[in-house]
Amino acid sequence: MPVPVTSVTLGGAYRFFVPLILMTELNMISKSVINAALARAPDQNITLAAFHVAFTLYFALASSTEVCSLLTLGYLKSKRALWPLLRFMVVIVAVPWVVAQFLAFSPLGDWAYGEMFGASAAVVSQAKSATFLLSLSAPVLVIRSICFGLILMHQQTIFITYATCVRLASLAGSLFVLPNYFEGAAIGAAALVICMTIETVVAVIFAQKLFRNLPDEGVDPPPNIRRQWRFAWPLMMNTSSEMGVVTVISIFLGMLANPDLALAAFNIVYGLVSLMMSPMRNLLQTAQTLVKTIADRRPLFIFALHLIGFFGLLGFVLFHTPAEAFVLEEAMGLRAELKTYCLPALKLAFLMAAAWAYSALYRGLLAGAQNTTMLAASGLSRIAVAIIVAGLGSVLAGSNGAVIGIIGWIAGYGLEAVLLALQLRRLDRRSNQV
Repeated sequence: MPVPVTSVTLGGAYRFFVPLILMTELNMISKSVINAALARAPDQNITLAAFHVAFTLYFALASSTEVCSLLTLGYLKSKRALWPLLRFMVVIVAVPWVVAQFLAFSPLGDWAYGEMFGASAAVVSQAKSATFLLSLSAPVLVIRSICFGLILMHQQTIFITYATCVRLASLAGSLFVLPNYFEGAAIGAAALVICMTIETVVAVIFAQKLFRNLPDEGVDPPPNIRRQWRFAWPLMMNTSSEMGVVTVISIFLGMLANPDLALAAFNIVYGLVSLMMSPMRNLLQTAQTLVKTIADRRPLFIFALHLIGFFGLLGFVLFHTPAEAFVLEEAMGLRAELKTYCLPALKLAFLMAAAWAYSALYRGLLAGAQNTTMLAASGLSRIAVAIIVAGLGSVLAGSNGAVIGIIGWIAGYGLEAVLLALQLRRLDRRSNQV
């Protein structure tokens, strides 16, 4: 029996992935930089809580647009295929945009932020304004996804890093200028939209040459709406569950004795843990792009172990040593009450490395095999786990909302990884029987 030959090497995985680490870290730095800027506002808890609930709810609605880059990877094989994909993507983006307008300009926003999240009137007012500003990113999300998909397809991931560096520089400038025109959470929302727009302009410059090199007509006809929908809907549900988990956790945190403090703390914890661990999400695109045969998987699994070791150690060192004081006090500007509330949750951050890595890796392997149906169920399971953990935590007297949040978040990824691993094993057995 011939030994299977792999086209993927550990070095190749590093070359593809390292620029994506830089891109993801710079993206997550954007959120933490915004939090650090807003934390220096006079009403620290209110401003941070308002930005958190607005960001969480809007991107819970809009996170399904992340499937656009995966659609590009899967189906943009010719110039002719762009327009069918673009029409489908516009429909995906239009729905959350319309909902965002109701949140910003109708009593729906008062109910969602005031009743559902349990925020105070001051938080609700700032959150509604921030939601409208965040909704202006809708066309940017589509264009950026197509450009990033093209760049990933051609394995030119360093271009994404260049675009993201420009994004971070423009964010710093925006946060310096925008306080002259906006107040509170609106500063963070406007800064985020501006830096995303500038990032997308740079990505278009890099991607247009790659698009021109595509053939006019592909071997296969452009995908119709039904085919795109069959591929996309489980991925949409799965990507929506990313922020869906944060949303349901935040709703339960609004039931605690001090909801503004709990929401502000979870905002900080979510931002910092995402900053450390979100490079793991790129294992999805890495697996989808590089793995073509079963033999290709082994180098990716070894690579994932390297990532887990490095980022798990990073999380441990930052929050189990004196470095924690520098991160929370000097870098983030947290006052004593908020720092004390956040720290127990951050001490658990190192556990996220393995849960997020394996969840993303198995999602990428199934997306590459175009077997995505199970991703819908695994995404819903992640939300279900978050509801159970947050629900139990919220009824316990004296519960720390940030700890509740991170446990529910980690547990969701862990369960998803198990479910997807079982699904991949079933597919392998089925293929061996054919």
